[in-house]
Order: sequence, then C-alpha cells, then structure tokens
Amino acid sequence: MSSHAPLLSLLAVVCFASQAPGAPQASVSAKLDAHLQSYVDKEGFRGAVLVAKDGKVLHRAAYGLADEKGRRANQVDSQFLIGSLTKSFTAVTVMQLVDAGTLDLNVPISRYLPKLRADLGKSLTLHLLLKHQSGLPTHLDSLVERESETDVSSAEILRLINTARVSFKPGAKHEYSNLNYHLAALIIEAVTGKRYAEVLQEKTFGPLAMTDSGIERSTNVPPKRAFGYAKELLGVSRDENNVSYALGSGDIYSTVDDLYAWDQALFGSGLVSAPSKKRLFTGESRALGYYGYGFRIQQYQRSPGSKERGVLVRHGGSMDGFLSNLHHYTEDQLTVIVLGNVRPFPIRELTFELKEIALGLEPRSRSRAELDE
Repeated sequence: MSSHAPLLSLLAVVCFASQAPGAPQASVSAKLDAHLQSYVDKEGFRGAVLVAKDGKVLHRAAYGLADEKGRRANQVDSQFLIGSLTKSFTAVTVMQLVDAGTLDLNVPISRYLPKLRADLGKSLTLHLLLKHQSGLPTHLDSLVERESETDVSSAEILRLINTARVSFKPGAKHEYSNLNYHLAALIIEAVTGKRYAEVLQEKTFGPLAMTDSGIERSTNVPPKRAFGYAKELLGVSRDENNVSYALGSGDIYSTVDDLYAWDQALFGSGLVSAPSKKRLFTGESRALGYYGYGFRIQQYQRSPGSKERGVLVRHGGSMDGFLSNLHHYTEDQLTVIVLGNVRPFPIRELTFELKEIALGLEPRSRSRAELDE
C-alpha cells in the first residue's frame, strides 16, 4: 500500500480546445478545471475528463497518478477500463448486425447458441437481454467461487451461464444483469465466427480510428493503461480484477478522446440505421430501469431559461479500481465523459456538476433532481 501523493492537483495535465485568448470558452474551461481540482484535493480524484458542447471541446484534462508506485501521471491519452459502459458498445454491435440482417431481436436465442441450456435458449431473446429483462443473476460471481488469474474462454462463460437459474419470468420486470450482455457477446461471436474483440475492431474501433481502445485480457494489457486503485484509511492500494469474466459487459478499455469520437459518430449518422438508433435510445419507465438497449434514457434539467426538460442518454461503469461515465445531453448537444482510476468516488455528482458549469450555471446552484442523474 502506498499513500496519496501530496498536492495531487499539481499532477493535472490539461489540454484546452484551441480558442482566441479571453474567449468565453476559455472561461468555461477554467471553471471546469477549477471544479475538477477541488475534487482532486478533497476526494483524491484521479482520471481523465472531456467536456464538449456543440461539437467543440470545452475542456480535456487528466488528473492524478496512473501509477502510484512509479509516480506516473495520468495523461489525456491514458487508457482506462470502462466497466459497464462496455454494454453500450455491445448493444450497438448487436444493432449493426440487425441492420445487416444477421440477427433478429425477437427469436429465441437458441437459434444462435444451440449449446445454451434448452429452457434458457427457448425463453430468452436478444430484446430481453438488451433490456435486462431475462431474470438471470446479476453477476457471474454467484456462479464462480473465485476468479482465476488465467483468462476464461467464451466456452467456459457459456458453461457457467448454463448453471444459472432465472429469478422471474423473462419479460416480467427489469433486473440489471451482466449475464445478459455476456450472452449478447457470445451471440455476436457465434454469428460472425469471430472473437468479440475482432468484431468490435472491425465495426467500431477501426472505422472510427479509436486506436487507443480495445478488449483487455491478461495477455494484452494496453501500454498506456492507468492502474486501478481502492481508497484506504491511509492512502490507496492496487485494485483490479480479471476482466475476461466480463465478456461483453465490462472488458473494454478506452480514452476520453476515443469515447468522444464514438459519441459523435453514435449521435451522428452511419454507425447504425435510424430505426436501430431509435431502439437504442427508447427508454422504459423507472420500474423498468429507464433502459433502452445498452443505454439509460432519462430527462435532465436544462438551463433556467428552458422550461422543457431534455433527454439524457447515459451509461456508466464501476469495477475494481475504475469508474466511468458518458452522458449525452441531447438538446444541448453536450457530452460529459469522466474516466477514473480510483474508487469510491462520487462520479455521478461530478458529472452533473460539470454539466451545470457547461450550461453556464454554478455547479451546486441546483440540486441533482431524481430525473437528472
């Protein structure tokens, strides 16, 4: 275990968007940076952040240490595990295959996974998986006594899922489960004949020039990846797990720049069809988790001059040593990306406050309402 570095704020690496001196954007950047520095000082935040509005980057910065022992600072191109934000990528890949006519959202998944236990294969569809309405357990943890340091294979994940029991009739309610997205990734592999990592590279990472993103395994930890940490009484300690157990649900690493490129493509045109985009971004009621396909869809508070609420499309991730958030505030064309390599940390509060500053408000002048998380 090692202690926090003194004055971690000195380790911030900040890159502002190009702009004329004294422009309003510079003022917003300074306010965003000052607020982030307060989180570094008070909460020990370490990570990278990107805030963009109307297609222009307002603030892009890195804070704290990527490697406590080696005293390596986080950089704006540092790579972070993004946890459950991976699910958004899996959902988009499924919809790309739907657009191609390769997958059907509403047929029993036994069509694609004949080795899946018969009762599961016949009762589940991709629609139910992507909506988290399968009734499957939340994690593989309930099926595995202890994670191995050796990477687990897709075949082994399927074997483990075959020992699972559903807790309610599929479609009856919403209950978040990583197993849903394990199965979606296994289906992607089955119909393409390729590894999940290869499909993501061909369909998303490659076309969008996301050169610092990929699927992590113990044999290919990326060179610029920050180490994950847990807060302790006297400092922090390394805290990471084997992400091969998170196939399709939490095994992607990325950077703020790559995620912003993905965000802009996703809300632009060409990545998926208009009907597929509608499915991705059509949420449910609170009882059904506000969940679309791989995204939570909620309302958000716009600036005081706007009476109507806007539509927030979001997902985050939390895993050993890492936290992530990607929030897209549709009507304001505002994107907030926060990647962190220490836990616990109030990432949702910070994301909300960065949004407020970008909208020209004081960060804590309004409370974070129930529908603005």
